[in-house]
Amino acid sequence: MRELYSNNNPNDVVISFDEKAKIAIKENSGSVYTKEKKVFYPSKQKVKGLLEMPAGLNVKNGKVHYWFYDWKNSFIVIECLEKLLIEYPDKEIYVIVDNWSAHKSYSIKVWNYFHPRLHLEYLPSNASFLNKIERVFSFLAKDVLQNSNFQTVREAIEKISNYFDKEGSIMV
Repeated sequence: MRELYSNNNPNDVVISFDEKAKIAIKENSGSVYTKEKKVFYPSKQKVKGLLEMPAGLNVKNGKVHYWFYDWKNSFIVIECLEKLLIEYPDKEIYVIVDNWSAHKSYSIKVWNYFHPRLHLEYLPSNASFLNKIERVFSFLAKDVLQNSNFQTVREAIEKISNYFDKEGSIMV
C-alpha cells in the first residue's frame, strides 16, 4: 500500500475508493439546543430519505470524484469505475478498495478482466483506516452532515456537492 500512495509515475493515477453508506436525511442529524439552552438529542426522528455516495480520492492531487445513488451493489461500483476510466483516458488507474463483497464479486472480476488499465488493489481485512477516502468522509460528516437540517434528499446532494466543489483539492 505504501508504494501505491507514494507512486510518482506521471502515467499512473491512484484512487482511494469507498462508499459513504446510508446517509440518512433527518430533521436533526445531531444535537439540538432547546429554549433553555440545553443540548437535546432526539432519539427517534422521521427519516426523509437515504443516500448512498460512492467516492474516490485522487491521492496525487486531492480531487474527489463522487456520485449519488439510492442503493449500492457491484453494478454501481462498476459504473463508478467506468466513469474513472473516462476521466483518465490515457492513464493506468490503481483503485484502492476494501474487502466489501461487491468489490470482489464475480461481475467486478469479469468487468475488470476486460479493462486492463484499471487495477483493483485490495486493502487487508479490517484495515479500512488505511483507505484515505475515509478521512474525506469524516471531514464531510463533521463539516456538512452533523447538525444538519436538510428538508429533502436533493438539498443534501446540493450541500455535499457544494462542499466538494468549494474544498477542491485540500483533501490530501
